[in-house]
Amino acid sequence: MTENEQDGISRRTVTKAMAWAVPAVAVASTVPMAAASCIPEIFLGAGSCKCPGQSTDLPWTYFLRVCAGGTACPIGSKEVTITKIVSNSGVTVWEGSQTIGVDGCTVIQGSSSNSANFLDIYHSIDGVDQSPTRVNAPPNCDDIENAIGECSVVD
Repeated sequence: MTENEQDGISRRTVTKAMAWAVPAVAVASTVPMAAASCIPEIFLGAGSCKCPGQSTDLPWTYFLRVCAGGTACPIGSKEVTITKIVSNSGVTVWEGSQTIGVDGCTVIQGSSSNSANFLDIYHSIDGVDQSPTRVNAPPNCDDIENAIGECSVVD
């Protein structure tokens, strides 16, 4: 050991390590920022509705257009799988597996034992489970134009 070196790593070893680290940083910085920040948003699309209470032939039935989108996500860049929808009272409205791409939607029909104010949509992105997304429950089918479901009134 020379008199300029102390116990531990020499300056020569540190210099070699730094020389190898520079190309690695340069390669890593070429990854597009949009790909790293693309987290699709889950929401209910137009026409989503519900049949309220026991005043219809389909009490507490939900017709949901579940969509995925995001401004930082190129179309088709992520695969979103909807696995479960639960009402705010904890009742499972629907459970299964529906896959959509970014800027895509799927129609899901489910039922409950009550009319919820909120729905939690459980999903994964590219196979990785995400925290559920909470959305407002949709309006009654009779109250909107172009509803994707109908609730016949019980006589």
